[in-house]
Amino acid sequence: MSGARKGGTAAPWLLMLPALVIVLVFFGIPMAYMLRMSFNLHIDQRLYVPGFTFEHYGELFSNPLFTGAIWTTVKLALTASFATVVIGYGFALLVWLKPAGWRLLFVGLALCPLLISEIAIIFGWWMFFPKNGLMSYALLSAGLITDKVSLMYTEFAAFVGLVYITLPYCFFILLSVMDGIDRRVLEASADLGAGPFKTFREVLLPMTRTGLAVAFSQSFIWTIGTYATPSALGPDTLWTMGFLIQDQMLGKNNWPMASAFSMILVLGVAVMMAATRSLMSKREAFHV
Repeated sequence: MSGARKGGTAAPWLLMLPALVIVLVFFGIPMAYMLRMSFNLHIDQRLYVPGFTFEHYGELFSNPLFTGAIWTTVKLALTASFATVVIGYGFALLVWLKPAGWRLLFVGLALCPLLISEIAIIFGWWMFFPKNGLMSYALLSAGLITDKVSLMYTEFAAFVGLVYITLPYCFFILLSVMDGIDRRVLEASADLGAGPFKTFREVLLPMTRTGLAVAFSQSFIWTIGTYATPSALGPDTLWTMGFLIQDQMLGKNNWPMASAFSMILVLGVAVMMAATRSLMSKREAFHV
């Protein structure tokens, strides 16, 4: 009996062992190397000099340029994640309530951004935001503006690009959570006299709060580490952590500082994941 119990306890770990080995080899070892690199010295124009110093971490939080980039990255990631969750929730709710015949169409529409590379998406926005782009032409034709306008190389363009990239992931997370809800609870709420808004606020929203937390955290993780979209669509003054990591590593040949920036990003992602996990019960975590 004791042997069977031990075998049942070890079975999940044996099933996860191949995945754990892959994570350790391809993520754990490089992460440990990057952590060690962040404490090395940077002298002259050499990439790094073996040593041990906390100087790079101290500079991260004392240099106004670096602290400004950290704040800009977090602010942009938070606002983009909030917008993504709001839009994704509305889209997922629409698909969930639609008949099955419409579902395939909307799911295919949500899959489209995942079938295109990030570079191709950026080129698409380059044709949409400029002064002679599609958006300016549409607004001018509709009579909403009297002269052509350009939103290219603005923080708004970077914001829209980030929302577009992360929206499909948010949508599928929320849709999977809604699919686990019995629609009859909405009918029961209506039978008890609750209006649509009250049903949403007191029935549907509490039942999907875990999905909202997971969707927000996933969107935040994607947006805080994205480099290409903010750099290509935003202004030259939009210095994010991804941009500074690239600049420190390739422009200034300062690998320890780039590694320190990367470790701060990893720490931020870990904090977000821990915060999301703390909001979930074991049953909710298993369902999501």
